[in-house]
Amino acid sequence: MFLLSCASLEKKSAPLPTAAMATTSGTDLSTLQRGHALYNSHCTRCHEPQLPATVQAADWHIVLPGMAWNAGLKPQEERAILAYILAAKSAAPGS
Repeated sequence: MFLLSCASLEKKSAPLPTAAMATTSGTDLSTLQRGHALYNSHCTRCHEPQLPATVQAADWHIVLPGMAWNAGLKPQEERAILAYILAAKSAAPGS
């Protein structure tokens, strides 16, 4: 017999953009918010999203263009997602 806790069923979500993320990254908050929304809506269509802190920054520059192409994203959408990911990564504890 299996017992699952609510925590084991809880899906982790990407951190919400904050004013601190915008200041630190030099990207306006509206771009980060758009990137966050696109990240959540497109990345989860095909697979579980990788939280920004779990992937090296250099790897996002390699992975994202291919994923953006597969998802049919426009260049400005890809840039917004990348800006969000890098801002979230730099704001993550231990970064």
